[in-house]
Amino acid sequence: MASGHRHGEQTLNVTLTRTFPVSRQRLWKVLTTPDRIAQWFLPVRGALTLGGRYQLEGNAGGDIVSCEPSARLGLTWEFGDDVSWVELVLDDYLPGSRLTLTHASRPSSHWSEYGPGALGVGWELALLGLSRHLAGEERLDEDAFSASP
Repeated sequence: MASGHRHGEQTLNVTLTRTFPVSRQRLWKVLTTPDRIAQWFLPVRGALTLGGRYQLEGNAGGDIVSCEPSARLGLTWEFGDDVSWVELVLDDYLPGSRLTLTHASRPSSHWSEYGPGALGVGWELALLGLSRHLAGEERLDEDAFSASP
């Protein structure tokens, strides 16, 4: 966890980094193609292009604010009345690639209660789903997370 600034306001940032045994180009497709996103995360609809707007089924939506194919994706993360920011950065990392995900949020009562887990727990589960998908494993049922140690 680190603090930062966005649009002149303080943010609290959670960063997660994972490596994957696939190329950046393959990882990019899995991260940005609607039918692939639905296989490891949630169904998504909208205009998945720079300046477009997306909506995850039953979850957040927002705007795509930056896009450098196979390298970087930035978006707003709008859930309820809260707006935060997510940035994905892809690097080569032999023998595959590395994904660094940073979620920056304004301080809130949710953050005060849960700390970095307010953002990190959901992303940990998403990255587990991504890892399983890339390894050709079945998607875990959502109940498996709450029922497991």
